Amino acid sequence: MHCFLQQTDNFALCYWFHLPVLLTMHQSLKLGSSGDSGRMQEKSMPASNTGIMRATHLLQLPQEMLTEIIMYLPPVEKSKVRATCSFFKDLVDQPVVWQKSTIVLRRISAFNAEFWDVLRKRKITSVEVKEIRLKQWQKLLRFMPGLLDVTVDSFWSEEILQGLQLLTDLQKLHLKTCSRLSERSVIREVVHFQRLTHLLLCGITILSSGELIKIACLQNLHTLSLHTVQKALPEKALEYVLFHLPKLRELSLSCILSKEHFLLCLTLPDKHPIPYSSEESHPVPKLQLHTLALRQAGYNLLSERFLDQLSTIHTLTVCYIKDFLLHSVDVFGQVLENLPNLTELNLLWISNLDMFVDNIPSSLVKLSVIGTKLSNSALSCLSDKSWKLREMDLTLSYGFDEKTLKQFPHLFPLLTRLCLSGFVLTDSILLSLAKMESLRELDVTDGTNLTKEAIQNFHITTDCRVHLLVEWHSVSSKCDCLWST
Repeated sequence: MHCFLQQTDNFALCYWFHLPVLLTMHQSLKLGSSGDSGRMQEKSMPASNTGIMRATHLLQLPQEMLTEIIMYLPPVEKSKVRATCSFFKDLVDQPVVWQKSTIVLRRISAFNAEFWDVLRKRKITSVEVKEIRLKQWQKLLRFMPGLLDVTVDSFWSEEILQGLQLLTDLQKLHLKTCSRLSERSVIREVVHFQRLTHLLLCGITILSSGELIKIACLQNLHTLSLHTVQKALPEKALEYVLFHLPKLRELSLSCILSKEHFLLCLTLPDKHPIPYSSEESHPVPKLQLHTLALRQAGYNLLSERFLDQLSTIHTLTVCYIKDFLLHSVDVFGQVLENLPNLTELNLLWISNLDMFVDNIPSSLVKLSVIGTKLSNSALSCLSDKSWKLREMDLTLSYGFDEKTLKQFPHLFPLLTRLCLSGFVLTDSILLSLAKMESLRELDVTDGTNLTKEAIQNFHITTDCRVHLLVEWHSVSSKCDCLWST
């Protein structure tokens, strides 16, 4: 069955892009009045005299294929499909359809017992909760005690935080706004979850050394995000935590403004001055990070010692507020040249990519340049340097013209995903981009000025293989701290 699904991936995507057509086809079917009660029967369709193959009705597709198609849909679209008939209701409620989905819960008090039964049937394990109150939180924990992944937008009281203890199997925890709670309360509750693999704490006002080092007891942590809003994290305690988490692979830090402090965090000392426990584990000799994200950290923070700890990095994200002073562009260029495994680079709100485009490695597969000046010559240079690029995001970036955009099929022939959100796209540019034979997704939201005729011609030219996003769409619930300026 697995092989069958692999062979039908492209077919499934084609149906995904034509969901309205699918539902229209489904409405052309009617319930049988005899025989197999409740099963669908197709209306009579005369065969074509021209010998063209008859169209296949939606319900004639194998159930495995229908399930695969539905898995591509966002939750809102799944709900629409589910409402068509009992057959799709059962199909959509299969746990396999929801195993990678995060359910966003708002106004929990309005949900009835049937709603919670549906979530249990689907075996939902990942939720994002918006502005929850204590009684609503208690209801959620009572109906869904098996949650593995929880994101909470804001906590209104320490009682809500303490309720997390009922989630004994919790593996991923993201607290988006910690500013209303004391650091001691947050850390005290977090360290109970020894199975945690992902911990994201955002909006921390201040975190003392004594509280920070307690995170080192979470020995299964794979991902750690610590985002402060006022003071930088205490460097010695941060150093201790990083070198005492042997499974740590993804790290995100913000509000790091001191060169000396950050270098110390990435340098293993002979003996650490902060005791942790009588059974203290040995520090790892070298960090094994695959992903690193830094916010408000100037180029001058980087050195040879820094490079030594980053040799395993696959994904690097660097974000600066717009008025941040850049002190040493050459150093950052050296960093890029010395990351042999780098495949993804995300640069947000920097002044000008032209300054170090020559240093971008050829190993790059994904590139995001957000809110940044990017000249025509820089794009041309990028085309020569990073010929392996498959995904590019130029949201809110500027400095390049229509002529260069029309050359994208030649400059970046292997791109499968391109985001030009915020760029005012004309019909002629869109039709030029239709020539990108490898393209599968094109995002032109927030600024597009396209006509319906151009969009229709684009779909015809690309044979509907490209998912064209022209209207705002919801994004994942990941931390947005790095995006704020």
